[in-house]
Amino acid sequence: MADDADFLSQAFAVISGRSADIEEKIDRLTKAKNDIREEQASSMTEITKITKPTLEGVWSGNRATNFDDDREDALEIMEKITDDYDDYIQRIENEIFQLNLQKGALDIASSIAHQADNLLDKGEEVAAELGDKIRDLKGRLFS
Repeated sequence: MADDADFLSQAFAVISGRSADIEEKIDRLTKAKNDIREEQASSMTEITKITKPTLEGVWSGNRATNFDDDREDALEIMEKITDDYDDYIQRIENEIFQLNLQKGALDIASSIAHQADNLLDKGEEVAAELGDKIRDLKGRLFS
C-alpha cells in the first residue's frame, strides 16, 4: 500500500506539472494568435491607404507610372503578408487544439488518480480494484 501511495503522489505531481506546461503553452499561443490578428487588422488598414490617393488626371508621366508600379508592388507584398497571417493563425489554432486534447487526457488521468486515491483510503477490501486503477494510470502517464 505504501508503494501505491508513493506512486499516486508521483502521478499527481506529473499530472499537475504537465497540465501547467500545457496551460502555459496555450496561453502563449493564444497571445501570439491575438497579436497576429491585431497586426493583420493594422495591415488591412495600411492596404487601404496604399492605393490612395488616385493619381489619375493629377499626375502623369514616367514618375507617375513608376510610382503607381511601386504602389502596386507594395500592395501585392502587403496582401501576401496578410494571407500568411491567416496561415499562421490556422497553425496556432491547430496546435492549441492538440494541446487541449492532451489536457483532456490528463484530466482523465487525474480522475483515475483521484479514484485510486479514494480506493487506497478504503484499504484491503478494494485492493484488486486499486491495482486495476494503478495499472491504468501507469499506462496513461508512463507509456
